[in-house]
Order: sequence, then structure tokens, then C-alpha cells
Amino acid sequence: MVVLKKKEVIATALVVLIGVAGYLNWSYQDTITVSDGESYIENSKKLGEVEYVSSNKKDVTDTSAKEEANLTTGEYFTEAKLSKDNSRSRALEILNQTAANESFDGDVRKQAQDKIVSLAESTEKETVIENVAKAKGYKDISVYIDGSNVEVIVKKENFSGEDVKTIKEIITSELNTSAKNIKIIEAK
Repeated sequence: MVVLKKKEVIATALVVLIGVAGYLNWSYQDTITVSDGESYIENSKKLGEVEYVSSNKKDVTDTSAKEEANLTTGEYFTEAKLSKDNSRSRALEILNQTAANESFDGDVRKQAQDKIVSLAESTEKETVIENVAKAKGYKDISVYIDGSNVEVIVKKENFSGEDVKTIKEIITSELNTSAKNIKIIEAK
């Protein structure tokens, strides 16, 4: 019979919860800020949604209005990246503290160290996938890897099934994962 110490159970649960919290924070980011050129408006949004806000513009056919819409989209992807980076930084801080704390059992500390390595590898792979996708014309893209699952948010004019195929090929060539584990979300 395996007897688990209270500290081991708590530390293991903490490591799992940190990973889940980081993922949920990134996936379900609740609020983003968009600019209308004069004031800031907060909208409750889920990650993957972008809204064009115009103060006195009549329609989006105006060149400056189109540029403003693109800026808003770019800001969204910048904010999504910052949110993902902040979540990872908080998770890594807690994992580093757990790994360094000698009052925890060696197995718990090893699990924390393994999770640190896993997060670093995922971050590196996400960056490679994003850079390859950008080189192929997907300027606005955000990739999140969680184990064997990959979530991609992308914004591209005239996004089609061919784009989905291209993105999946990029991901499957960089990772050892099945296309069924890849979720692609088109940002509107």
C-alpha cells in the first residue's frame, strides 16, 4: 500500500493546478481593450474575438478606418501574447519555488523540474510554429501547446480550408502530434 504524505499530495495538486490555471487564463481571457482613436473602451471578449470600434468613421471602406481595424487586430495579438507570457511567468515562478524548496519530497521537486522543462520546450515550439506560419503569410497568429493538444488563433483575410490545411501541416511537421489534436480558431 502506498502511503502519500500530506505535503506530497498538496505539492502535486499545486503543480497540476498551476498548469490548468495558466491554460485557462490564456484560453478564456475575459477582457481586452480596443482603441477607437479618441478613448478607450473595454469590451467583454473571449480570446479569438476582435471588434472594430470607430468613433466618427462612416464605414470601413475608408483607408484610415481599415488601418485602424488592422491596428486593433494587431493589438489583440500583442495582448494575447503578453497574457500568455505573464501566465507562464507566474507558473514558472511557483514551479521554481517548489523545485527549490527542500522541505518537499524529492519526487515532488522532480515533478516541478519536469514541468519547468516541459513549459520551456512548449514555449520554444510555439515560437517556431508562429515564426514559420508568419513566414508563410500568417501575420497574426498565436499558438498554445498543452501536452499533445495545440490551439491556434489566426487572423487572415479570406481564411479558407486551404489555410487550415497549411497551418496543420506546419504544426504536424514541428510536433509529434496528430492533426485531430489541433484546434484552429479564426479571429474575426
